[in-house]
Amino acid sequence: MRSSSNAVRVLRAADAAWLKAYRSKDVDKAAAFYDDRGSMLVPNSPILTGKKTIAKFIAKSFGLRDYKIKWHPRKIDVARSGDLGYTSGVYEMSFRDASGKTVSDRGKYLMLWKKQADGAWKVLFDTSNSDLPR
Repeated sequence: MRSSSNAVRVLRAADAAWLKAYRSKDVDKAAAFYDDRGSMLVPNSPILTGKKTIAKFIAKSFGLRDYKIKWHPRKIDVARSGDLGYTSGVYEMSFRDASGKTVSDRGKYLMLWKKQADGAWKVLFDTSNSDLPR
């Protein structure tokens, strides 16, 4: 992939706006960043495809007590064609389980983004995995 710096800036801004939606725990806004055919490939779960299915998963995550998530892209690029891009980096998340114990995770992620007809970037594939031992 080789892209213009402007395309990378626009994709970086989309990623930052998506994190803001997650941190505000807004299910609709967070799910809106997915392409209509988007999929989440999360550990220990079948593939989740479509905004409605993904929104249910996001809502369940946001419902966890003291749920927090953050991520930081380390690599961002856009294909020469300008219609596909990726973000890759690290994440940290935590929540409290039913007993009140804090459960934490950290790892890496890769997002494949697709540029929409209106110029907006939407996530086509969202995958992550933990750096922590099982």
